[in-house]
Amino acid sequence: MSGRWKAERRRDPYIWMARKRGYRSRAAFKLIQLNERFHFLDEARYIVDLGAAPGGWLQVVAEHLPRDGLAVGVDLKPVKPLEAENVITLEGDALEAETLKRLRRLFPRGVDVVLSDMSPSISGVWEIDHRRQLDLARGALRIALELLRPDGWLVVKAFQGSEYEAFLREVKASFSYVKAHKPMASRKGSAEIYVVARGPKRGAPSRPSQPWNSPG
Repeated sequence: MSGRWKAERRRDPYIWMARKRGYRSRAAFKLIQLNERFHFLDEARYIVDLGAAPGGWLQVVAEHLPRDGLAVGVDLKPVKPLEAENVITLEGDALEAETLKRLRRLFPRGVDVVLSDMSPSISGVWEIDHRRQLDLARGALRIALELLRPDGWLVVKAFQGSEYEAFLREVKASFSYVKAHKPMASRKGSAEIYVVARGPKRGAPSRPSQPWNSPG
């Protein structure tokens, strides 16, 4: 497996492209491709990135952010600061109530976009990993409903599986516009898909964010 994994990395064009363009991860191209399709970053001024480490998505955000904007990345792991002065990071659990309070203080008038590329520590047992990842996706949905402006966007990663359709229905119940899309930069064998939603509905169900303790 180790030899095959190394061979796949050598053949992965996005790894080489990320190095060439100075992105911290190949995942940056997932966000680039998603934005090329949906244009949620084009006029955004206030952005939250959940699960921001190592910072590849924040780098893409910084390329679109106006000087008077603000982007905040949140992760359990420390994120190396970006050169952009209007991009900051918070170290902590994205789904804890205290983190939501900190975000509200930073964005008293709400945000334009909530991004979430959060994944759990992988156990190798698919049903467990699938449920844990959708717990994170649901947490991102709750945070988005707390923070988004009326015309705001949510872009959240989900793992396709037995509970995915139920999660998609929850998003559709909460937003006026919902699409699911898998960018080309997602690996072919990956179960990940990105749910892109806009316009939180008035009275959409919103529950306080529940703490998430990553396994291991």
